[in-house]
Amino acid sequence: MKFFVYTVIVLFVIPFQVTIIHSFPIGGRVPDVILVIVFLTGLWRGQIEATALGLVLGFLQDIFSGTMGWVNLMTKPLIGLSVGIFCQARISLTPWVISILLMITSFIYGLIVLLFLLASPSQIDFWSAVRGVIFPQTLYDVVFGMIIVFFAFKLFPSPSHKVWNL
Repeated sequence: MKFFVYTVIVLFVIPFQVTIIHSFPIGGRVPDVILVIVFLTGLWRGQIEATALGLVLGFLQDIFSGTMGWVNLMTKPLIGLSVGIFCQARISLTPWVISILLMITSFIYGLIVLLFLLASPSQIDFWSAVRGVIFPQTLYDVVFGMIIVFFAFKLFPSPSHKVWNL
């Protein structure tokens, strides 16, 4: 069953992001669905599954988006690995904790991508990129991620998720 679910995710997440999510930009930004999925996989399934999923999705994202230097192939598995390792500490996953962890993860990912861009010969101002690109992208990723989390807990209720019984 796990293999089927991951196959469906791999086959449909990139077309979903390209066709549906890109239809709803806010300020020219769209949420990074792959980052959110790898983050949530690390949160719920552990570092091994999240790293493998991040490797496959990062590779496909780099191939289909034409980004520079395989940055998604390097960062998405690291996101899954780090979130999976961090969540082994058995912290209480309340909505606030999940949103703060996702915010930190998305912000660090944006900084890493910006540092890759600054290493290339470009005319990018660091602070204006942080203010105009990374902060809005981070907020959009968090809102999108929390919508996914909310619906996941509503569709698959569990006694351990009593904090989500709204």
